[in-house]
Amino acid sequence: MIWKSGVGGVRPRGRERVIGMQRARRLVSVAVAACLTVGGLSACNQEPDVAIYRSAGPKTTIAEVQRIYDDARTKLVAQQATAGQTGASDAALAPVEVPITGPDVVDAIVSREVANRLAQANNVTLDSPLPLAEVGQSLGLPADAEYVRLYAESRLLFAKLLADEDLKPVQATDADVRHVFDIFAATGAMKPGLTYQEFRSSVSDQAIQTLGRAIAIKQQTQTQVDQLGLRVNPRYGSSEIAVYTEAGPDNKPLALVSVPLTEADSSPVLDAR
Repeated sequence: MIWKSGVGGVRPRGRERVIGMQRARRLVSVAVAACLTVGGLSACNQEPDVAIYRSAGPKTTIAEVQRIYDDARTKLVAQQATAGQTGASDAALAPVEVPITGPDVVDAIVSREVANRLAQANNVTLDSPLPLAEVGQSLGLPADAEYVRLYAESRLLFAKLLADEDLKPVQATDADVRHVFDIFAATGAMKPGLTYQEFRSSVSDQAIQTLGRAIAIKQQTQTQVDQLGLRVNPRYGSSEIAVYTEAGPDNKPLALVSVPLTEADSSPVLDAR
């Protein structure tokens, strides 16, 4: 943990619910605006089954995102059923709660794609097998779930890119540091009442340098996103490429530097599992 800020748990994403006609009308308006800004009416109206658009290359369908989600859920159900049969714990008999969402799956697909392109461009490779058992345990999913492989590969590649000696960091600005502070404050990941000045004075030079390296990778990531013409269906409105993460509360990953994959004002219209 580089950022010494009293980190301790990341709050899970809540589900968007449509309540009342006024709320429904507002969401419809947001959805229309998102179609115009994210991919044009042709993307939303003519290809509503597409989850990830690319200006060149194959598209990723909503069915494919659902397949990866269902794969994780099916294997988690089987794992917990086996644990229940062997008497591993009473918790194994509880209803299965899948610890990922549709936006998480989209994140993993796009992050792995972009990370591989960056790794190739920077001559970065993974020298050892993916630690799927360890990653699966940290995610609360079976090691053989496809999502675990996508997530593990993207995270390890970004970590290798961050550690690349040839990477030239950029100068992290006060606004960049304040952005990290705001993330910690918003997620309850630091001591309540800590001011920005107190936080800033506790940040080490190493943390600032790491942040600068992460911002340099973020710039490369954004370039790849632009070159691929990547756009995400507005229903996955919280999707992003997490370039640099630290362990947050409950040891959950907290993205400190990321590239959003949808417009900031777009909202998921459906429950995008």
